[in-house]
Amino acid sequence: MLANRHGQYLHLLGHSFGGRFLCEAVQYAADRPAGPPVLSWSSRPGDPSRPFTVDSALVFQMAAPRDAFERLFPRLFLGPGRAGAPLRGPLVLTHSRWDRATGFWHLRAEGRPGIGHSGTGSAPVAQFSTRLRPTGSPYPHAELDHPIVNIDAGQVYRGGLATRLHPSGAHSDFQHPESAHLLLSLASHSR
Repeated sequence: MLANRHGQYLHLLGHSFGGRFLCEAVQYAADRPAGPPVLSWSSRPGDPSRPFTVDSALVFQMAAPRDAFERLFPRLFLGPGRAGAPLRGPLVLTHSRWDRATGFWHLRAEGRPGIGHSGTGSAPVAQFSTRLRPTGSPYPHAELDHPIVNIDAGQVYRGGLATRLHPSGAHSDFQHPESAHLLLSLASHSR
């Protein structure tokens, strides 16, 4: 089911810098007036002034520093003394040690690897780490029901020989059935 009984359903999907754009857009929405109510993950406390929410956000191989959720996107999550952005479901981020764009090149440009290579570092909310599951292995609700979920996809996002020789490595090697399984699992668990 990809919609609630009123037809409302919002899942964000991004890759690399597109993930940064999505986080910036959701954070910007924290300063906007609230919209119409929708359902959301019942276990996550919400900001009563924001009844319209994002059900989940999935970013493949995010091109951002590992501490981006403290430095770049501090208003993404509800916190003491600050209203939360309308992200009520989990923010799920994949990473792979075979991603040279956010590993080797990010290390050269910013002095440290990025989220797409090593996962999220420090963050103002709880994190959970797990592995990308095969399509026949369901994700338990409790595994995805966290503010930030780091998914180690290194066993799948490795790239073929041509990708391994490419300067970005496996940065764009997320077009696998396991990726669709993750996205559909998020959609299924959000209601």
